[in-house]
Amino acid sequence: MLEQKIAKPFIRTKYRSINRFVWRKEERTAFWFVAPFIIGFLLFYMFPTFYALVISFLDYNSFRELKNLQFVGLDNYSRIFNDVIALSAYVKSFLFTAIFVPVQIILALLLAVLFNKKFYMKTFSRTLIMMPYVTNIVAVTIVFSILLNPFDGIVNTILKAAGVEEPPLWLGGIDSALPTVALIQVWHTLAFPTITFLGALQAVPAELYEAADIDGASHWKKLRLVMLPMISPTTFFLVVTGIIGSFQNYAIFKNLTNGGPGTSSRVISLNIYEEAFVYNHFSYASAQAILLFLFILGITLFQWGVQKKWVHY
Repeated sequence: MLEQKIAKPFIRTKYRSINRFVWRKEERTAFWFVAPFIIGFLLFYMFPTFYALVISFLDYNSFRELKNLQFVGLDNYSRIFNDVIALSAYVKSFLFTAIFVPVQIILALLLAVLFNKKFYMKTFSRTLIMMPYVTNIVAVTIVFSILLNPFDGIVNTILKAAGVEEPPLWLGGIDSALPTVALIQVWHTLAFPTITFLGALQAVPAELYEAADIDGASHWKKLRLVMLPMISPTTFFLVVTGIIGSFQNYAIFKNLTNGGPGTSSRVISLNIYEEAFVYNHFSYASAQAILLFLFILGITLFQWGVQKKWVHY
């Protein structure tokens, strides 16, 4: 008995030390797995953001030696509010987001509901919806530029054959260019929210639908009172990421319209690029980028603030 009383504290202390050693070893292993992402994030995201913030307060708006740069405070930011083209570019970006995000969320939800049911060639259909998502954006823009050519494109050719005398100009119209690009972007990125919604729908317990059927709930009530509340965290996630991603739209506008016709589709990402790398207004472009970051941050914080009213965890 005496030996057992002496041995138990010793074994317990030894077990704790071994457990602590294993835990520290696992922490070190986990750190080395995460380290490449942390290094890449710091080098390619945090450092450029900090650098852009710094030069946005300088007069680095033409090629000159760094030692000759002067601190100009908020002059670059105040210049934005006197620049009609820059303000118009911000408005165009918000209009693009207002079209892109709701259409993408609604279509993705409808497709997810469809894919959650049993029908012929369902697996093949799921594969097809992934094809645009993995297609290079430049290839997508080339194909749609050919299809939507207002003069001899196949879309307008079919519309004329169907009796439409004046078909839309699509990418060549002042009023139609921006919505057309938004719908093309929806088509290109639709797979991700669809698959995400599908996973959320498959996680909804079948007992809830069965209870709703017993209570005599209609399809609309099951949609409104069962399905939508249960997938609301996923919807919130997709709305937040969709809004953030919608402002990162340089490539599709550059290749489809290049901001035209005129400035009708000149979004802020395109404006920032041209100010920096065409006109060499690096500080001014950085100020526009930082202001855009603040806008997106404000929208995201607002969404986090109101999500408690409609997101159910």
